[in-house]
Amino acid sequence: MSLDKETNTNDIQEEKEEAVVYPYSVAVRFRDAAKPYSFGCYDSSIKKGSWVVVETQQGLEMGMAEADALEVEKYGLRMPTRPVIRLATAIDRRSYEENVHYEQDAYNICAEEIESLGLDMNLLNAQYTLDRAKILFIYLADQRVDFRELLKHLGARLHCRIELRQIGERDKAKMVGGIGLCGMECCCRRFKNHFDIISINMAKNQMLALNTEKLSGMCGKLMCCLKYEDDDYKALTEGLPKMGSQVEYEGSIYRITAMNVMSDEAKLENHQQVIFLNLKDLREKAIPRKGVVMQRRNDGEKKEVIHRTGKTNEQNANATPHVSMELPSMAEKKERAPRQNQKANTNREPKKETRRTFGPNANNPQNANKDNRRNDNNNRRREQTNRASSNTKSETKNVTVRTFGRKKTQEEGK
Repeated sequence: MSLDKETNTNDIQEEKEEAVVYPYSVAVRFRDAAKPYSFGCYDSSIKKGSWVVVETQQGLEMGMAEADALEVEKYGLRMPTRPVIRLATAIDRRSYEENVHYEQDAYNICAEEIESLGLDMNLLNAQYTLDRAKILFIYLADQRVDFRELLKHLGARLHCRIELRQIGERDKAKMVGGIGLCGMECCCRRFKNHFDIISINMAKNQMLALNTEKLSGMCGKLMCCLKYEDDDYKALTEGLPKMGSQVEYEGSIYRITAMNVMSDEAKLENHQQVIFLNLKDLREKAIPRKGVVMQRRNDGEKKEVIHRTGKTNEQNANATPHVSMELPSMAEKKERAPRQNQKANTNREPKKETRRTFGPNANNPQNANKDNRRNDNNNRRREQTNRASSNTKSETKNVTVRTFGRKKTQEEGK
């Protein structure tokens, strides 16, 4: 008896396999679908752009052929599991167009019932099968929703089989579509068939700023394009020390302040020097050091900049200039102050004062000579005072003291 049962089951499996085999395969795209699906058929006359009626898991649906029917054996295609029932007739086309209006009515009915029941769900779409024997409602929700009461109300008003399907944010972006930061259509809508796992470590590998707003796509999740270049960045950064770590290079301790994988350049910095070198030298010659206390830079001390990237002078000249966004320190401000005062004093020229006399002695030459002598004496005294003040300012330091919201110099305090 056991042998007979085994032979019967084998015969049933062989019959199923033979029933699944189709000589031709057709790629069919449905309405609002991101990718085409393959279906088997016995008719080789199906051409690109022809409408066909197929059997899916939802029921009977109508779609458009993306290409001509292809031979399965000739091209080595996979065996399709669902068949093409027939070419679409005029009746099928008419019912297909009518379903668009019926779907809008069903959408409005479902939205009213959701609002009346106070359910926390966002209705996105409603889809009828070709024969309107079943309707599919797609909704978005953060948590699971108890829609048993909703099914009762919808069944009483629509009189057909009802299915409610919950999707996530990424599935919504794939269904709705949109334009990404790159200016192109979203990848999930254009060509992606399944969603990859995206983590924040992929952004760290590319040394990007961890700003969730700039790294998020239309769905609010991390962008799928972070996955595309992750393997390349892992290979390029393999064996390199981490950003901000301390390394020993040529007997001195430095900190890695910048690293650019695309330009093959790294920046090492300490209190005395700033070194630009290749990533190869950083990988081979730099030794990681932990817990080393680095010396701080003194006020007014300038760092020596050394380039060891191997770039020529022409490349450095053609490179974009570096614009420093650092504010000047207090020491630099103190150095600039006496220089500006000296320039202001040298640019000042003594003004000649002329006195006019009115009355009977106005035209007397003796009075005019006396006035000229007084003006010359006054000009000499002013020149002497200016020279003395400039010498004292150059010798003394211009120290500023904050007293009750205003600056008071040392000279004023004296």
